[in-house]
Amino acid sequence: MQIKRNRLSIFYLVPFLFLALLVGTISPATAAGAKTIAILPFQVLAAKDLGYLKEGVRIMLASRLAAGAGVAVVDKAKVDQTLAGSATPTAAQMQALGRRLGADYLLAGNLTAMGGVSLDAKVYSVADGTAQNFFATAAKEDEVIGAVDKLAWEVASKVFGATPPAAMAQPGAAAGMPAMAGAAAPTASPYQTMHPERAFMGTEGGRYGSGIIIRSGGLGGDSGFVKSRNFSMELRAMDVGDVDGDGKDEVVLADAHTVTVYHRDANRLVPMGEPITTINRYRIHDVSVGDCDGNGKAEIYISAADTKAPNSMAVEWDGKAFAPIFKDAHWYVRAMKVPGQGMILAGQKAAVDAPVMPGIFRLEVQGGAVQEREKLAVPDGVNLFDFAIADLDGDGLTEVVAIDQNDRLRVLRPSGKLLWKSDDYYGGTTRYIGGLEAMGIADRSVALGDLGRIYVPGRIVIADVNGDGVPDVIVNKNLSSSSRVFRNMKSYPSGEIHALTWNGIGLTELWRTRKIDGYITDYQLRPDKTGTAADLTVGVVLSSELGELLADQESTVLMYQLPLTGDKEGKKEGKKELGTPEP
Repeated sequence: MQIKRNRLSIFYLVPFLFLALLVGTISPATAAGAKTIAILPFQVLAAKDLGYLKEGVRIMLASRLAAGAGVAVVDKAKVDQTLAGSATPTAAQMQALGRRLGADYLLAGNLTAMGGVSLDAKVYSVADGTAQNFFATAAKEDEVIGAVDKLAWEVASKVFGATPPAAMAQPGAAAGMPAMAGAAAPTASPYQTMHPERAFMGTEGGRYGSGIIIRSGGLGGDSGFVKSRNFSMELRAMDVGDVDGDGKDEVVLADAHTVTVYHRDANRLVPMGEPITTINRYRIHDVSVGDCDGNGKAEIYISAADTKAPNSMAVEWDGKAFAPIFKDAHWYVRAMKVPGQGMILAGQKAAVDAPVMPGIFRLEVQGGAVQEREKLAVPDGVNLFDFAIADLDGDGLTEVVAIDQNDRLRVLRPSGKLLWKSDDYYGGTTRYIGGLEAMGIADRSVALGDLGRIYVPGRIVIADVNGDGVPDVIVNKNLSSSSRVFRNMKSYPSGEIHALTWNGIGLTELWRTRKIDGYITDYQLRPDKTGTAADLTVGVVLSSELGELLADQESTVLMYQLPLTGDKEGKKEGKKELGTPEP
């Protein structure tokens, strides 16, 4: 296997070596009076050695920018010598580094391999310290050349005013997406394939390599996903919804203290309005998006807390900015769907001596204040962020689907009667509320395991994904053995998304994504207007175990398109892998 891998690496490396011979050493002397740019070594986030791509991408960018934009590229050896023995420079250090190199601009970036390859680049202006972001993707390693081409031309045009060839202006090219076999015509969205259902079943090419979804045991086939650029943040929560009422969903991302809303343009996320910030002492543990007031625009509910109590807020787009609906609410809050009621705002309080108090209530907002209404029919042992409500068997009675603090998935009656409990672990999270201070314990030695913590799992999504008219369950499974043995040592290098259906005695698997490298923080599935397809959006913190790391934590968003007309027989017959021909 090692010999085969080395041969493949050499095969992919040949075009880059050829370019190096053609380009030679590029120096400012090649373009007297031109603007100069220094290209820093790319940081690699990958589960395998991609050193040949790391250097090849750098060489290609240098040659393309020198030829296409007429810029002078600082000698690679000079850049490497200047950086020798230094840590990855921060944004604040870029101007000083640029002056040392005699460059007008610096280009730094990441190369991420997660099924496909993505290139995230940032160009810094040495003169004023500003920076521009650029992004491109390739479905496979041997398609990286096309992605680098598009990235280079985008930098050339936006930074240096160069005019790209007509071919680069086609739809999809601006998103940094190379042409692929089976891809849609140029006028179609780069998120589509010619036949979405056949792509999902593995008979046509998709965005990001093969084997993305396995049915009744994995999301198989080449439906693929698209990936956003990397964000310099530790993603803590995410949701998707129509925030401005235009019929198109926005993506909402949150770190510990800031919520940012993005319009989605194919695989690009474009900021909308100014970020929303919380009081520094309160860390965000959940964000939910829903139209609870029925005005056609989804509100954004931000649940935050310190170790002792919640302090939550909500905002709504007023056409120009995000205006507060309420703030400083002493409730954990969450927008959620309840059968028979639609989208509601639900909440839970903290106890004096514990992070949560039993009882989950429907809330209403009046005059900028949160008002408690009726208690929801949920067992007292279930916390606000642990559950979803659905009629799983179509008998007119609802069940509660919940993840407990031991990462076991459970199905219960509203009375608390247990109907089923999983043998497998699901969920897996690093977010929590409470802690030692919530219990009034100062000495850690007497609180083995820090039992004051209540962990906040990823959401449980309810949707009919196999077309049988009965709701199914979508849940994440972050993969880690140590995190289930040591209660408060949480680390998840990879994860999956699973779709489950009720078979009469328990939940059984319909499909799952193939392993995603990184910690799955949050996710959402949103059907389209036709109800025949859905977007699955997944927020991922890139794993610290994926090769070389940047100084700051990196997160990204993966976007899958799934058909909702799946196979009803799979519910009866058990596991089938998508992409495997039917007998």
